[in-house]
Amino acid sequence: MENTEEKISAEQPLVCVDYDVKNEEENRAFLCFQKKFVYPHNIKITVAFGIVAAVFIASIIRKPEGYLNYVLGFICLFMIALTWYNTVRIRKYLVRALKVLEDDRYRFTLYEDRFIIETTETADEPDEDAEPIKPNVVRFDETDVSVIENSEMFILIVKKESLYVLAKRLLDEDQQKIIKESLYDKLGSNYFYQE
Repeated sequence: MENTEEKISAEQPLVCVDYDVKNEEENRAFLCFQKKFVYPHNIKITVAFGIVAAVFIASIIRKPEGYLNYVLGFICLFMIALTWYNTVRIRKYLVRALKVLEDDRYRFTLYEDRFIIETTETADEPDEDAEPIKPNVVRFDETDVSVIENSEMFILIVKKESLYVLAKRLLDEDQQKIIKESLYDKLGSNYFYQE
């Protein structure tokens, strides 16, 4: 076990950068995540309920006195609206909840086989009784990782549950190139570029 820890500590990272994340960047990152992974599902729901609603509307046109068609058609349209409303509501709620972390500082360290995200400073006053926040070590061969890159950030998605935002405003061109090439090489079809 000690040999493995010594090997890890002796290994040189490809990139190591300290960074912060602005609340607006988190909002845009989560919107990119939703466009890639949530919107396609929402579109399927919209099409399915839209087709069923069209059937009820056609039935209403043929036989306007049947109240059940009105109710069922309304339910279909309500489900479409609810699907899209919840998508927006979840994003707004998450961004509002993350606002308190805006002044926290993080460190992103990229190695050949993994990356590590750790909190280096928090906006809160240090609490001696609190346990230190453990770094999140993400190994490419053990974890479902996706990356969305756009002109302003890299969005690292772990198991479609955790989202890490690495803003390009904090990276020089060499760091951006190393991150892009390394992650693309490791992730292949799970590396997406989005405008």
